[in-house]
Amino acid sequence: MDYQEFIKSKMPVVESDGFEPKSDCPEWFKAHQRDCVNWAIRKGRAALFESFGLGKTVQQLQLCKWIHEHTGGKVLIIAPLGVRQEFTKNDGPRMGMKVTYCRTDAEVDAADTPYIITNYERVRDGQIDPKRFAGASLDEASCLRSYGTKTTQQFAMLFRSVPYRFVATATPSPNEFIELINYADFLGVMDRGQAMTRFFQRDSKKAGNLQLYPHEEQRFWLWVASWAVFVHKPSDLGYDDTGYSMPDLNVTWHEVEGDQGEVGSCVDSRGNALLFEQTGGGIKHVAKQRRKKKDKRINQAVEVITAA
Repeated sequence: MDYQEFIKSKMPVVESDGFEPKSDCPEWFKAHQRDCVNWAIRKGRAALFESFGLGKTVQQLQLCKWIHEHTGGKVLIIAPLGVRQEFTKNDGPRMGMKVTYCRTDAEVDAADTPYIITNYERVRDGQIDPKRFAGASLDEASCLRSYGTKTTQQFAMLFRSVPYRFVATATPSPNEFIELINYADFLGVMDRGQAMTRFFQRDSKKAGNLQLYPHEEQRFWLWVASWAVFVHKPSDLGYDDTGYSMPDLNVTWHEVEGDQGEVGSCVDSRGNALLFEQTGGGIKHVAKQRRKKKDKRINQAVEVITAA
């Protein structure tokens, strides 16, 4: 082993701990979606950091399907309550999968499907035990962003024994290192304390302000790339952006004439007359101005809608 090989051997690259799927993705899967899920299932524990509209929901469902086919066990999806309909009523049926929302372990036992979805609070408060599942995926995983929250602190421990784990979010911040470390800790990639010690120098003047060691910057991002995929658009993976490139935004301003009131009605706090009414002044002042222009704004909106 020469020196370069020795240095490369010190790079913390996460080894694959997944498996080869037994079935293929649906034919209607986009090319970037197929690449991401095939990479993730072979990793076994991975993060899908993809922008809005790239299909993270169907990708998570495909991962759950493969886990059930491989293990025969049930799979848990954790998502905010407002998002569960995407799994239970939209993309679940589209994938030919019945996804059932459960509140307790008893409901999980009674479910006639291996695909279970619940919200973060149910798991955090002990109503559903993650240890009974073969795999889990966290949708809208940005709830793990802050270290001090109860959810972040408990989830890493609660899911330690779940063999296949995934996180999906469109809003990871590359400059918020604590957020990336929290994801890695949940996935079992590297302990939070170990990651902080290995890659970062502390700021003695500001707690929590982590700064990458200059000599560790490349290794850090290579390490992140070994367990997470960042995709903003299909062309990031070499595919066509047709259907994903937003058209130019045309902004049309509609001006509503303000109401300055009668002459002499505008005064300051000392009673001195003003040529124009002062702006600002807090919520009460803003509400007053909105009430004065309410009818004009409504009429303007009606004209715009009618003209369209």
